[in-house]
Amino acid sequence: MIHTVYIISRNGLPIIAVGKDEKDDDFVEAALFSGILSAIQTAMQEIDVGVPKFVDTKKFEIFIELEEEFAVALVRESTETEERDLMHDITAEILDKLDKKYDDLSDYNLLSDKQLQDIRALIVNMIQKGEKELSKRKATKIASDSLW
Repeated sequence: MIHTVYIISRNGLPIIAVGKDEKDDDFVEAALFSGILSAIQTAMQEIDVGVPKFVDTKKFEIFIELEEEFAVALVRESTETEERDLMHDITAEILDKLDKKYDDLSDYNLLSDKQLQDIRALIVNMIQKGEKELSKRKATKIASDSLW
């Protein structure tokens, strides 16, 4: 299940966080998450390992897509081990749609309330699309497994 989608500026500040919980919209938590993720990426670049596109913890999996001015991080519960490719696809699609629609999505302060609402609606739509596809894939797997 998708927990939260973060849009993060390249300097590590959160632009917007959209989740199923109202507390996911808390700027302090979003800033803390964004800062930690930015620090991990910077550290990995500094030691010449490369930029992570996937981080797995005991509790969550984080799928990351980067653009020049911002990043998209999709967080989901780690109890689900299947369909990681679907989560990468959703994250990449959010990044692509935002990149095409907004010329400069690097700073929360530059966005109007209407733009933030549009971004939130896009992310909610993509979360719902991903959850539907995941449910469909699980149902197909269950049906095919029952045939054997």
